[in-house]
Amino acid sequence: MNQALAALGDSLAPDCVTVPMQGPDVCPICRGHRDETEGLCDSCTLCHQILGSLRPVVPISLYAKPSTMRDRLRNYKDSDDASTRRRLSRAVAALIERFFIQHNESLAHRLGSWDTVCVVPSTDREPPHPLARALSDHDAGSLGPLKQLLRRGPDEVAHRKPNHRAFEPTTAVADRRVLLLDDVFTTGARSQSAAFALSEAGAEVLAIVVVARRINPDWRPEVAEWWNRQLAIPFSWST
Repeated sequence: MNQALAALGDSLAPDCVTVPMQGPDVCPICRGHRDETEGLCDSCTLCHQILGSLRPVVPISLYAKPSTMRDRLRNYKDSDDASTRRRLSRAVAALIERFFIQHNESLAHRLGSWDTVCVVPSTDREPPHPLARALSDHDAGSLGPLKQLLRRGPDEVAHRKPNHRAFEPTTAVADRRVLLLDDVFTTGARSQSAAFALSEAGAEVLAIVVVARRINPDWRPEVAEWWNRQLAIPFSWST
């Protein structure tokens, strides 16, 4: 447990937006907005049609553009300034560390225990993923042992384009119990494709934990109303 990192996570709570629990307008897979007449949101429906099965998503926060959270999750990887990348990567690691300190036991109770945490590989940069590097560099150890079980596969994955062959295991994964980890969830194409690859190779993927699930309030008026409802709920690490 990294108490200094957790304290930084506490200070970042004002940047977080409360993730909704179950509800008629909440996607049961990704916790994003869904039409009340549909079983899943549009993105999860598409992933299900192509991949056949989905893993539950556990977002730490929601975010929209523009926002401090959006800028942090982009610039910890892409800022031209090395000191900015390091400062923001520490903040991202702090959010994850604080979440797992708070919810490790409840997640294990609900999902079952895991023996490995794997960061979803990047599709446009060489390993290690900046998120894996941030967790290692800043000693965020409360989530459990971190291993890179996947690499890019022969086929591409893109926005709203999940793919069965987008990823492949780097080692034997049969009987492993895995938590997948990612920084941003937009449509789920990449993370659900990664979960598919591990499951096909014999691992049990318990869930996909993400720092933030992106919401687009401009998509439809009902999404804006849904987003404003979540903004009005004070964020608490105990939720």
